[in-house]
Amino acid sequence: MTDFSDIATNKNRLRAACKDLSAKQMQTMADNLAEFIAKRAEEAAAAEAAKAAQSAKKQEILEAMRAAGLSPDDFMAAEEPAKPKKARKPVAAQYRVTDANGEVHEWSGRGRTPKAFQAFFDNGGSKDGCRI
Repeated sequence: MTDFSDIATNKNRLRAACKDLSAKQMQTMADNLAEFIAKRAEEAAAAEAAKAAQSAKKQEILEAMRAAGLSPDDFMAAEEPAKPKKARKPVAAQYRVTDANGEVHEWSGRGRTPKAFQAFFDNGGSKDGCRI
């Protein structure tokens, strides 16, 4: 909450804040506040009316759908089944390296560099040196 709303919602704090104001100034504040309250009430009533109108429209549409023998599920179902995504073929390895344990590692050259290849590169090896 802001300082204003903290003060305005506490009677004692409001009294203390207004102690230096004249009756005319407080009346002006009260008139302005009453105007804001009336406007907020109008906005709330308009929003409620719009919500009620939308609800009535929904009911009207549902009744028309029922009369036609349809349900909302008829519109949510896809007309044609979605095509399944084709699985991508694995990419052929382009690099091969043997680690210190004698294990052979292959890499396509895409994505993150595997640890075995990173160790090979850190020890002075190059990509061209391990190309298949």
